[in-house]
Amino acid sequence: MNSIDTLEIARNKPTKQSTNMGSIRHSQNAVDGDYLQSPKKGDFCTHTDKADESSWWAVDLCAIYEISNVIINGRNDGCCVERFSNFDIEVIKPCRNNPNWFVDSVSELCYHQQAPITFLNASCHTRMFGQYVRIRLNDPNPLTLCEVEVHGTFISYPRSVTIPYTCGFQGYSYEGHSLTLSSAIVKSDIYCTYMCAVMKECHVAEFN
Repeated sequence: MNSIDTLEIARNKPTKQSTNMGSIRHSQNAVDGDYLQSPKKGDFCTHTDKADESSWWAVDLCAIYEISNVIINGRNDGCCVERFSNFDIEVIKPCRNNPNWFVDSVSELCYHQQAPITFLNASCHTRMFGQYVRIRLNDPNPLTLCEVEVHGTFISYPRSVTIPYTCGFQGYSYEGHSLTLSSAIVKSDIYCTYMCAVMKECHVAEFN
């Protein structure tokens, strides 16, 4: 799957960031369709506070998608390029329908970028499903994003109930999308649990 086959799914979706720099450069600027990469010329980009030591930005896609790639336009006005380096792009899948972002969720690393960049088209290294995409700096720098695109394929809407689902919790059965299911023939519930424990992509096992 690539961006040619998928839709841009982040435009005008709800966003958040760890902090704001003053009263401008809010998180929504990264999905407003304006690709100007110079925050000095106006309120076109996001910007976390300079004192923020754990800067991040995230978008709520409002549904579960299979994420193919994330396109990031950083600032290219010659300032502070070194700040936008050593960061992670994460895909976050909720384990229940919770209004609080990232609560009861599973986060997976889509892509890590070490070197400084002003533009990046990052493809997830494996198939990933989620509702949120988060860009998180690993160094104590402010984060500036001028436009972010997320490309993916629709899977399902979040459930309206608040009981655990998708990721699996003890005492609850799986009720998510069939693409995340796999099966195997085993002789006992203990071995079934063991197989899930050694698989990175497995979050719940059921023996019957």
